[in-house]
Amino acid sequence: MKRSTLRGFGIACILIGILYTGMDRLHPAESTSGEMEQYEEKIAQLESQLKEAKQQLKQYEKQTSSNETNESGGKDQTPSQESAPENEQKDVKEGTLYIYAGQTPYEIAKKLKDMGIIKNGVEMELFLAQPEYARSIQIGQYQVNSSMSIEEIANLITRKSDS
Repeated sequence: MKRSTLRGFGIACILIGILYTGMDRLHPAESTSGEMEQYEEKIAQLESQLKEAKQQLKQYEKQTSSNETNESGGKDQTPSQESAPENEQKDVKEGTLYIYAGQTPYEIAKKLKDMGIIKNGVEMELFLAQPEYARSIQIGQYQVNSSMSIEEIANLITRKSDS
């Protein structure tokens, strides 16, 4: 009796598998049609964003061409040229970097990037990973700003002189 029970159970499992496979082929899942709708919506959104970007690009090109004509015409461009260095000075970000015991160059570079002090965290990490800097990183707090170079920041947190 045990043998016939096992055979019956095995045959039932095979039949159920066949039925599920047949049902999937006859009635495709609704999730695929739902996914298609989502993709179509996403495509429509991206196309509209593309159109907006093209319009903005055309407006920018018109502005730059009109600025070029003003520049060749005379002194209309001078005030905006004088204000450019002021804008650059305003973009300098400052902050306090706190270094604790056991922090890695990666963590320090990530903090600096998150603060907006540096643009490339990998470059800073590689610079600090050099043996002469990695062994000398000092615990403490440091005032840093975005006008400082990577080497200046590294010298600051290792308390090395610029010599």
